[in-house]
Amino acid sequence: MAGILLAALFATPAQAAPADVPAGYACAVTYASVGWTTGFTARVTIANTGTRVFSPWILQFVFPGSQTIMQGWNATFSETPPSVQAASSWYTSISPGTSFNIGFNANGADDHPTGFTLNGVPCAVTYGPY
Repeated sequence: MAGILLAALFATPAQAAPADVPAGYACAVTYASVGWTTGFTARVTIANTGTRVFSPWILQFVFPGSQTIMQGWNATFSETPPSVQAASSWYTSISPGTSFNIGFNANGADDHPTGFTLNGVPCAVTYGPY
């Protein structure tokens, strides 16, 4: 009886992904920026930390203020301020265990977005040096 009780205490149900995130999808973003008088340059590293390929991909984030993108690279940028979308262009997929860099120049204060999603999947975020 004690063995059954111990097994029941240590058996935990598997943690499932949130209902709105398909199994196998996970991501991490590293955001690094450097400011100047009227704007900033940002480098964003998108990492696929899951087991499924993101293809095609769209990274979304929201600026905390009135920032606007002037120019971007390695993705097709569109925005309805303060929301920004960076879509796959020539590099259309991000495989598990790989990462991809995009970047942009923007007007406004060098304040970091607080959340990123990749194809709707919330990404873990870290802020690093440029």
